[in-house]
Amino acid sequence: MYNVEYIMSSPVFCITSEKSVSQAAEYMQEHKVGGLPVMEGENLIGIITSKDVRFHDPNRIVADSMSNPVISCESDDTIWEAAELLHEYKIERMPVLKSGKVVGMITKSTIMKHIGQLYDPLTGIYNSSYIYQVASKLLSEGHEISVVLFDVNNFGQFNKKYGHVYGDRCLKQIVKVFKDSIEVNCDFVCRYGGDEFVLISLRKINNVEKLVKIIVDSIAIETSKVGVSATISAGICGGQRKYARSEVKYYDVIENLINKASIASTKAKMANKSYFIETS
Repeated sequence: MYNVEYIMSSPVFCITSEKSVSQAAEYMQEHKVGGLPVMEGENLIGIITSKDVRFHDPNRIVADSMSNPVISCESDDTIWEAAELLHEYKIERMPVLKSGKVVGMITKSTIMKHIGQLYDPLTGIYNSSYIYQVASKLLSEGHEISVVLFDVNNFGQFNKKYGHVYGDRCLKQIVKVFKDSIEVNCDFVCRYGGDEFVLISLRKINNVEKLVKIIVDSIAIETSKVGVSATISAGICGGQRKYARSEVKYYDVIENLINKASIASTKAKMANKSYFIETS
């Protein structure tokens, strides 16, 4: 449900390049849209938006007023990939393509609305839905991933002893450590549950282990800054490339990997270790 095709607007209202800007404006108003793909036969050759209409003479033709080349996305792109394109090119909307044909339109406001639903309001990072989407895409592309589940030790008792205010501050400091430690486009983190965080990484398992050590040690230091030091246990499960096949239900695969990482985290707690690597 986090691919563009599920949130794009369709059918698409298009216009041809020989039409006038005033006709484009009327068409936009009629269909209550802010932009029209410009077509030449079945080929997308430009886009004219309400902004283009405002800044061009109404008697000019669309071909002279449209934006070109066109920035577009694919229907199977994730909403995060689409959001990155909109941000990079500073545009408000773009056509959605499937097999080279225009099948929809996507806007920045629509994407931001859906992305907003995937944020954890307390910590400011994504929730579990995000991590499933990211991991599914990585596996489908044939990447080898490692999964780490971090669990704050005795967090329930921590809240009872020091209060939820300190508990919330502690979680925010933990997220700060994640943000300072991970590498963009290589590591992906979410708040999985109340006191649990999941990290998906493209690093080799030995490098993931090094990262986990840094995170665990840093959390003890950073959480002490809010008054009380918290400890965390981590479970690592890695080296999963065999699932990169189209017939596999990636959600089930990821759920299984996270479950293994959770079991490994419990083993770390029981052994009084900071982390445990699940190899089976």
